Amino acid sequence: MENKFKKSNNQLFAISLLDGRNWNKVEIISQYFSEFALIKYRILVEIKFLIFLSQNTKIIRKLTNQEIKKLNVIVDNFTETDANKVKEIEKKINHDVKAVEYFLQKEFKKCGLSDLIEFIHFGLTSYDINIPAYALMLTDFNRDVVNPYLNKIMISLKKIIAETKEMLMLARTHGQPALPTTMGKEMAVYYQRMVKASKSIHNYQFEGKLNGAVGNFNALVFTHPNENWLKFSQEFIFSLGLCPNLITTQILPYDNWLIYFDSLKRINYILLGLVQDIWWYISLEYFLQKRVDTEVGSSTMSHKINPITFENAEGNLGFANSQWEFFVRKLSVSRLQRDLSDSTIKRDFGLTFGFTLLAWDSLLSGLTKITANSVKMENDLDNHWEIYAEGIQTYLRNKRYKDAFEILKNKTRGKTFNSETIYKLVDSLPISDKDKEFLKIKNLKDYLGLAIKLTELAIKP
Repeated sequence: MENKFKKSNNQLFAISLLDGRNWNKVEIISQYFSEFALIKYRILVEIKFLIFLSQNTKIIRKLTNQEIKKLNVIVDNFTETDANKVKEIEKKINHDVKAVEYFLQKEFKKCGLSDLIEFIHFGLTSYDINIPAYALMLTDFNRDVVNPYLNKIMISLKKIIAETKEMLMLARTHGQPALPTTMGKEMAVYYQRMVKASKSIHNYQFEGKLNGAVGNFNALVFTHPNENWLKFSQEFIFSLGLCPNLITTQILPYDNWLIYFDSLKRINYILLGLVQDIWWYISLEYFLQKRVDTEVGSSTMSHKINPITFENAEGNLGFANSQWEFFVRKLSVSRLQRDLSDSTIKRDFGLTFGFTLLAWDSLLSGLTKITANSVKMENDLDNHWEIYAEGIQTYLRNKRYKDAFEILKNKTRGKTFNSETIYKLVDSLPISDKDKEFLKIKNLKDYLGLAIKLTELAIKP
């Protein structure tokens, strides 16, 4: 089919939300998971390996501090032009990691290190570079982006909780009026879940490997049998800030990475529940949305302010989680030593992080645009005194009145009461005047339990 569009950098021609209309919100992803980033991280690992080889073996000469500085400059000053040079080499040889090696050979010649050229990528396989490179990408992104973003969400949520911890609200179970609570308590449950879930990824240590083409150090042991390659591998991977795995095939078993993905998926599901609940609270007018005069809510219904930020967050959380689930299924299995299908999958890590980040950004935006409507919440609660039936029948059972639950069920099930009609119900019960007086509480706040105290406990530093 003829391409009617010329190549353009215009976002109108993008094929996904990420590099199109929402690029400004997720641009930071490209610093960690783009093709440019992957090439740079590969070069970083190659350079670090050569330096470590020099410092910890007698295979090559000891590098001077000045020479090490020259090598690090190759990484630190790596540019888009350099990346294009690597891609040009790749086009000719059809191998992405070998292209990095050939690029480095040319750079070594430029900086007077030609004698070390043959020791670039010495005794290694592509995945001795790829695995640490991706692990470093994940490590840096988790530290620089994921944790700060989650912290922003929890700070924003905590602010709402503090503002609403004493705002009475009708809690619903099965969508039906149930018992009194506060909006702060409802939000505090999500906050506590996020605190616990975030701990699993806060300082997550990703595994890496460096052990040759089938994981047995074959080439390294064959050429230098007297070196302690197990120690060398462990210490090198540790030096990168990664956790070494010595028992692998050509590829690293991805279980360690998949635990992290599962943790992100769990966090996303927690946030999915949060955005859906907030959507309902907006629908019930328990939360009011801030009006922005320049915005339009509907093409025809001029009065509307739609909860689009929460709806966008819901959609993107669902999409991202479908990808996290796919990674866990796909990367758990590889044919024999390895097949290439994992390579193309890893290149989509950025896509899934992108949709996750986009969802988090929408949620954050939404949380700044809502205000709790305490009047509406209290009015709804005051129109449903039938929920106090639980307290009445429990009190009567404690007083040893017979069939208390059945009596209250017959009088209240499926009915709606206000304070006046609930008092009449209490007066009709075959109980003492003292008990009747006790049961006639002035406000449903008197049946709130420990909601406020629990909320304070949840957000306590």
